[in-house]
Amino acid sequence: MGKVVGVCGCICSDCRIFEKECKGCHAIKGMACWLHEVGLDVCDFYECCAIDKGFEHCGECKEIPCKKFWENKNPSWTEEQHRKIVEERVGLLKGLAQ
Repeated sequence: MGKVVGVCGCICSDCRIFEKECKGCHAIKGMACWLHEVGLDVCDFYECCAIDKGFEHCGECKEIPCKKFWENKNPSWTEEQHRKIVEERVGLLKGLAQ
């Protein structure tokens, strides 16, 4: 199996729980196991991208990177780490859209 990429550019198949507890955001329709930690019923990226706009991933959206990319920061990351991760995800997604 090749890489499984989430709508936000996370590489789902690289996650420690992939195949055990999760098959990727499309397979679970955006209902990730961590949603309770942030008070959501469905991932906000998935809801906007797949449900509201009907896209396969955020790279198909002309607004990338939108504010969701900048606001959804892991508290353990530095600003520099966060910026680098956003840039990597956006680059990956834009590449998938071509």
